[in-house]
Amino acid sequence: MMKKILIASTIMASLAVTATGAFAASGDLTMHAVTEAQPVKKAITAPRSAAAQTQQGIEYTKEISYLDNGSVNAVVETWVDPLTQDKRIDMMAKEDDGTIHPVSHYLKEKGTKWVEVSRDKSGKAVSGKFVKLTAEEALRVDTWKSFAERQAEFARAGWKNEGVTTAKDGTKQVKLSGKDMLEEDRQPEGSKVVVHEYATLDTDLGLPVKLEAFAEYNGQQEKQYSVAYEHKYVNDKDVFNTSGIPMKEYSQLQWIHGADKQ
Repeated sequence: MMKKILIASTIMASLAVTATGAFAASGDLTMHAVTEAQPVKKAITAPRSAAAQTQQGIEYTKEISYLDNGSVNAVVETWVDPLTQDKRIDMMAKEDDGTIHPVSHYLKEKGTKWVEVSRDKSGKAVSGKFVKLTAEEALRVDTWKSFAERQAEFARAGWKNEGVTTAKDGTKQVKLSGKDMLEEDRQPEGSKVVVHEYATLDTDLGLPVKLEAFAEYNGQQEKQYSVAYEHKYVNDKDVFNTSGIPMKEYSQLQWIHGADKQ
């Protein structure tokens, strides 16, 4: 029996506080996740219609990741303004005392300011803290993927077009398959593990609707995770508004530096 391989989901890889996951296989098929804080190479790629895209509003993405047993692993919402470059990601956070609450992370002022906002169960902002970023820190934490970068991710050479399918709502979708195509699934050099990805894209925006990943070792495949996506444009500029929230400035923050320090 093939042991479970620990593979980072695309959701966690999109979170600005996580780094690219590297995975190593030992002789007994046990996989160990290794994360490193390192700059992310952002793709500079024009969308299908750059003018139309920037005029349509803020890019909103909702990702629901599922474990191999079908249970929900995480739900993450992100917003990217292609004009101002303001960015926001919302997810659940667990404190040391075990309490869980929604947290919003923002990258503002052209990537020079990181803001964290804690919320109550209803989603209302309770408090916040922020830190000014160096150029290197800004590069390292900016792992949000714009629509253009996501399009490029599924348009690169290596994906195999498996044809067009029709969804339940009647829309046409393109099916793709590939091996080790996604950065967060790539194994270190010398690894005997191959990750197979199967994606379904909408034909309108060229963005993923569903993604499934299977790890193969010695001819055996085992499902690792799946992700359901929702992509759309929104026009609510208030999603980046943090005015009126009690805010403290820090010189270091846990998510970026490993510890909070005022």
